[in-house]
Amino acid sequence: MAIMYPSALPDTFVKKDRGEGKLFQQLKEQLSNDWIVYHSVYWHGKPSASSKRRDGETDFICTHPNHGILIIEVKGGVYITYDPVTACWTSTDGDLSLHDIINPYHQARSNKYALIQAILQLPGWQRYNDFDIQQSVNIGYCVVFTDVNRIVGNLPAEAKKEFTLFDYHCQQLSKHLVSVLDYFKEDRQFSLKLTKQVHLDLQKAYAPSFILDRKLSHWISDEQKVVFELTEEQYRFLDLIRYIPRASIFGCAGSGKTLLATRKAELCNRQNLRTLLVCYNQILGEYFRKFALDMEHVIAGNFHPFIHDELGKDFSEELLYNDVALRDAVYSKEIGLFDCIIIDEAQDFSPIQLEILLFLLKDNGLIYYFWDANQKIIRGESSIPEDIPKFVLDTNLRNTKHIFDAVKPHYYQQIELSHRGPLGRSVIITDPISHQNKAELFSRLKSEINKLLINESCKPSDITIITMKSVSKSLLKEFSMDSVKFTYFENRCIENTIRIDTNRRFKGMESNIVIACELDDERSMADDELWHDMCYVSFSRAKNHLIIIPTDNTIDRFSSAKNQPAG
Repeated sequence: MAIMYPSALPDTFVKKDRGEGKLFQQLKEQLSNDWIVYHSVYWHGKPSASSKRRDGETDFICTHPNHGILIIEVKGGVYITYDPVTACWTSTDGDLSLHDIINPYHQARSNKYALIQAILQLPGWQRYNDFDIQQSVNIGYCVVFTDVNRIVGNLPAEAKKEFTLFDYHCQQLSKHLVSVLDYFKEDRQFSLKLTKQVHLDLQKAYAPSFILDRKLSHWISDEQKVVFELTEEQYRFLDLIRYIPRASIFGCAGSGKTLLATRKAELCNRQNLRTLLVCYNQILGEYFRKFALDMEHVIAGNFHPFIHDELGKDFSEELLYNDVALRDAVYSKEIGLFDCIIIDEAQDFSPIQLEILLFLLKDNGLIYYFWDANQKIIRGESSIPEDIPKFVLDTNLRNTKHIFDAVKPHYYQQIELSHRGPLGRSVIITDPISHQNKAELFSRLKSEINKLLINESCKPSDITIITMKSVSKSLLKEFSMDSVKFTYFENRCIENTIRIDTNRRFKGMESNIVIACELDDERSMADDELWHDMCYVSFSRAKNHLIIIPTDNTIDRFSSAKNQPAG
């Protein structure tokens, strides 16, 4: 079977041009795979002193590494005529109505010389001229009348029977195409080396394999604009609950909970309401602290430093993480109450910690709990009030669709999730590395980081490496690269560095690009629900691009998770 470009023709084309469609299939089925056949080839001719730049097209070009190149012009129709007085050719349509056609022999011969010019433009062929090509490579042409099988009268002088084929010739195409090329070859000795070379070079030129793409950094920029517009829409949710003093807002990862929490804090500040914006996570708390620096009426940060500041330096830091002692200390001290308390990632707080926050709220104050039970990777009992209005944010806005699809199999809450936003690129799941193999892990990380920084023009600050292990057990403490700076497990990220952190610490945060690794955390793998939570949190931190580096002892578990229904 011949190598065909394209491999098949659309049905609409075959119906429109039965002659070419019929010959295409015959060439494909009858010729051996030594032949390469190009259908409907266009070229742009090179100008010369005697001719202007011109476009060209031929029905078929057939190349063979030994026999040479054959240009084929196809004429369908069951009734074809030639008028020697006017030198006009006519053919028939499907309904047998006549119409004028271009002289097919002139077309074929003209295309032969146009192809020679096209060959001279190929890389490596500029050192030759027209004469060299004609002396070195056998190039012929023929006209195929696919629907007729006899001649009444005489063909014009330029229409030699040696390069004229009818429908019965098409039953033995391999034999007759070689015969046509032998006719043009005559007794000349062509260069077999150059014939094979042009056979291959035409394939590169007329059947190239390529991808037109854009760098990831440009994708990120465009996708952020889409997410920004969606975020503006999401803010309308706050208008819906403005008269509801206490609300439980349950949302999936990427649904905009933190954005809504910070937006609500802004609105409260404008209304001169003393507001507390609080979370459990240290990194998110640092983000809140910076966010509220210029807000006169907002105190923001994570829970324990806030309480410690309110209780004073005399309060023992050892007791700070003893919930009962902490509650007693808060209850016994006069602390200014808040008009509004906004709790983000509320599922991470213990019942006593939530009780303390409620104690700090004025009787008629506002309190909003933003939470996601599927992100409860800090194990413990939670007691978000059940007796207040509950709202569900079930639409992912932050992540691309491909990242959302990778996150969704790890979501087990009984809520049907949806997605709005950019499609993005496929999630990259690398080949697995060996469990606890530092050399393999570091080599894979360096390879992926170099692609992002060099090939995709991403900034170091776009990238976060997330481990599912604790700081003490992670191999990433020792990871480094020449000319690339890193911030290791810190609440504040140094400018122009790649951040390395645990998913527990980075929970509630986001990064344009996430590389998730060290999925083989022993504690998580011993608890199936926890492992899914850890994957859910790790993968959903990526806004625009996600790279997952599995280990050999997690790849099966990870693959099966991708096939599980969600919601």
